[in-house]
Amino acid sequence: MMKKLVVVAIAILAFAPAAAAQPAASFTGKWEGTFKMQRSDGTEGDSRPVAFDLTQKGKALTGTAGPPDRQWKVEKGAVDAGKATFEVQQPDGPLFKFTLTIVKERLQGDMAGERDGVVRGHAKVDAAKAK
Repeated sequence: MMKKLVVVAIAILAFAPAAAAQPAASFTGKWEGTFKMQRSDGTEGDSRPVAFDLTQKGKALTGTAGPPDRQWKVEKGAVDAGKATFEVQQPDGPLFKFTLTIVKERLQGDMAGERDGVVRGHAKVDAAKAK
């Protein structure tokens, strides 16, 4: 009986790394949600709509992002260890830098707005796959 338990335990341990090493979820798809600006006193501002149309190919990330009615090109998009980073330059406006992950099937993370190389604000992003 003891030998059977040892064999079963070894079999479980042999397959555990394969189960733990499941691939991270893909960022590909249309995402809709909100961002909330973080005020300098630590409080949150009002929610504003944001949308993403992303395509992940390996570690490369392309697509568009911005308000649902105005989308701008994703630049410098990369995916590493389950984290997506990219920039979106608003014409005649700030550069937005995103750092996002997929948490429980939701796109979540941070956005920083820069103008003239100076960070002017931070926001929390939360979006779900569009239906």
